[in-house]
Amino acid sequence: MMRSKGAVASRRRGRPVNASADDTVAAVLNAARRSFAARGYAGTSNREVAAAAGLAHTAIYNHFGSKAQLFTAVFVDVQELLIAELDRSAQARDDGKALPHVLVDALDALRDADPSNVDFLASMYVEVRRDPELAEIFRGGIATFPVVERLRELTDVGSDGNGGRGDDTDLWFWIAFALGLAQISALADADTFATTIDSFRRRFTDHGAPHPTGETST
Repeated sequence: MMRSKGAVASRRRGRPVNASADDTVAAVLNAARRSFAARGYAGTSNREVAAAAGLAHTAIYNHFGSKAQLFTAVFVDVQELLIAELDRSAQARDDGKALPHVLVDALDALRDADPSNVDFLASMYVEVRRDPELAEIFRGGIATFPVVERLRELTDVGSDGNGGRGDDTDLWFWIAFALGLAQISALADADTFATTIDSFRRRFTDHGAPHPTGETST
């Protein structure tokens, strides 16, 4: 029995059959992250993201409302992934050292899971500066940055080994360090990035972590 065009069209609306709302959101976030990382904010459309996720374009508006809200949701999702990897690496270490080791491990794990995770981090601040709507969201306090507080906690542990409050200068040093690694990930091939990661690990193991003042810590 042949299906009518109307029946086929109705199957394409909304999320796929037997897919939960969580599955739909995850598919959209994955497709959006890869598109934003590869083509930028201006070069990405909700319709293209929906098509890549196997959905009708109206599904984007049902869950996210606008492209700017979708971009913000991707940022929140990548933040959560990064925090999870930071925590996993910190818990796995038994030498009391936090940074830079856990940061290198976390970014390496994110890239290994999907390069677009790190590529998105490398490009997002440029996108926020370019687009007024994104700038309003991120600079107006609408978007939150829990990863900054997690890095601050790790900086405190790494600064004196006993959890004492460190200098926020150190915090921004490590944020800049992370963004630099993200840029290398976005620009370099997999072998070059792996070589860079190995080089950083040897450097930190042999000489201790660099300090913003130019000293090294042990």
